[in-house]
Amino acid sequence: MSTNRQILVDNATLSGVERIIGVSQTKNLNNTDNDILCLEKLITAILFSDKLIGVDDYKDGYRSRRLRNFDFVSFKKIDEADYAALTTDAANFAKSMAFSFEGSKPAGDVVSFFEALKIDPQLRWDIWSSSEYLTLSYLVKDPEDTRYERSVDSVFRNEDVDRSLVARGMDHAPTVTVANRADITDVKDLVHALSTGNPNYAGFDSRSALQRIIFGYGWAAERSHFYNAVAQQEGADAYLAPLRDAFCESCCRIEYPSQVNALLETLRSKSQETLASILEPTGRAKFAIRLPFFTAYCISKADNPKQCIELALSMRNASEFRDCRTILHNLDHLSTADRVQEMNGILKYLEQSCARLMRKYGVSTDNGVQFSLSVGLTGVNVSVSSKLNQLFRPYKNRPFSRIFRNIARDMVNVERLGGLYDKVCSSIKEHHDATYPKISATPKFMEQKENDRGRPAEI
Repeated sequence: MSTNRQILVDNATLSGVERIIGVSQTKNLNNTDNDILCLEKLITAILFSDKLIGVDDYKDGYRSRRLRNFDFVSFKKIDEADYAALTTDAANFAKSMAFSFEGSKPAGDVVSFFEALKIDPQLRWDIWSSSEYLTLSYLVKDPEDTRYERSVDSVFRNEDVDRSLVARGMDHAPTVTVANRADITDVKDLVHALSTGNPNYAGFDSRSALQRIIFGYGWAAERSHFYNAVAQQEGADAYLAPLRDAFCESCCRIEYPSQVNALLETLRSKSQETLASILEPTGRAKFAIRLPFFTAYCISKADNPKQCIELALSMRNASEFRDCRTILHNLDHLSTADRVQEMNGILKYLEQSCARLMRKYGVSTDNGVQFSLSVGLTGVNVSVSSKLNQLFRPYKNRPFSRIFRNIARDMVNVERLGGLYDKVCSSIKEHHDATYPKISATPKFMEQKENDRGRPAEI
């Protein structure tokens, strides 16, 4: 069956790939793990598509190199009026997202975002002599082992870089709220309220993640909405950068908190299963699938990460990937009649196909088999109320499906690449000002405690 399956990749993914293959210099060395995930996202997009498309909206100083480096991607120039409408809708969606605090901890919908990322931030006062500095700190088991948190922190920093390279200027900041404080609506209000309530306030801790996390949450929301809307117009699926996939997954967690956790835990605990699903009487379904970590396979066969891309392009027409594209195509085009029976059949074939891929392309390292987890949904009835439905509003009354990579599982894959890690990083070119930016990390057992070095910050 000929599917002509198109996948839209975002510019943030391509920027990460440019760094890992060495055509762009790396200034933030904590980016490396995220950039490997961007390579994985591009490889997967190649393997599961007949055609890759992108949005040609980079600023002029960067456009020509982007088009040259990814000549296998068909970049679309969007009409100016249409682009303005898309970005306005996306910005309004981002502003509708509430970044809430209760006490010193994030609360409400944003908690699902941090659950998807597997991070635990807290507002704290860092104390130096008689001065106290405000920080958003990562609560960790071991402050000496913060590789994961530093990697995630770098992803938030990348969102700011991405915005500066895209030709647009809409306000996309989420609304900041605090329980019982109607006067707080943005991060400036939050900082003002905290600072005026602390006579020892001396400013921001330079390591604080507060502003970049709130900014990154809003930009991830905006870009997720924008690219999904463009994908709908182009008849494509959207494969987004890791943080944006985490945002989309968080919308699923808001809608179906227990179901998403149950699906992921099933695949984590049962090593032989490649798919877990929950099928509703209407034919709507949520599912989680296990796939090979294709970067591990490709780098085991190649000399450098650029060759991984070339290998993926040559693998794309293998029968197992053509079969998968047919199955995923069918998920996007379910009829309204006999939907439950049809969905059961499609999910059965998807499970069989994923199992074949795991057998053929799964790579074992000293730390076990490398595999990815993805959360999927299909046949969702779009209304206007929920976050998930707002994200996919262009699909109202149309069958569609989406699959989101689980960033936390993929970060584990990177950590467990073993000897393959050096190989996949072999082309990185460090900027002459390259650094490992520091983050604020606090032992988890100090969450509700204070000592002479810090304490929770509450309004």
